Amino acid sequence: MKKNALVVGSKGTLGSALVAELAKHYAVFEINQDNCDYSETALQDWRENLKKEGRFSVIMICIGSLHNDVVAPEKRMADLTEQKLAEYFRINSILPALCVSSFHDLLDDTTSSKLLVLSAMVGSIGDNNLGGWYGYRSSKAALNMLIKSASIEVKRTNKQACLATIHPGTTIGPLSKPFARNIAKDKYYLPQQSAQRIVAVAESLQPQQTGSFFNWDGRLIPW
Repeated sequence: MKKNALVVGSKGTLGSALVAELAKHYAVFEINQDNCDYSETALQDWRENLKKEGRFSVIMICIGSLHNDVVAPEKRMADLTEQKLAEYFRINSILPALCVSSFHDLLDDTTSSKLLVLSAMVGSIGDNNLGGWYGYRSSKAALNMLIKSASIEVKRTNKQACLATIHPGTTIGPLSKPFARNIAKDKYYLPQQSAQRIVAVAESLQPQQTGSFFNWDGRLIPW
């Protein structure tokens, strides 16, 4: 019997690619905007339903946005508004954190299990040498801190779990399309390639690596 995997945000470019990749070896359950409004009530309802399926070996949280009808990357502080910052933090920090809070106790506690949240290299404070992109950078940095704290709490009750954030690499899709002309071709990856790399990292992780921030190739990224 296949082990269980959960992908939250399964309709996005990376989310759908991860579903396809995980389905090769796992029984995959999907949560997305078509079947969940990501409210706390809806997430708890999903949690109760998923508990009936048994424990999960892999959980992937793929919620996030760089630009939408409300936000776009800021080039200077004068572009900041309360509304834009709130939207970045809602999508990139708050909703993923609520998903982790709702689903972490679905993780298998009898053998190694992994919960990965998609972050971004630009969320690394130590790697920030260019500035700009205030809302996106800071919301991803906040996400990294939220997962770090969650990893410490979860470890107290589930010694087998590894919670981590991962930078998937710049992936071809709607999120990166407006910036495609500035991306080197050898650093612009197909969704299937990014998904394969993310799953490979997930499957390589051990419980003692919980609370870390990884690049798509398994390299640690500075906070």
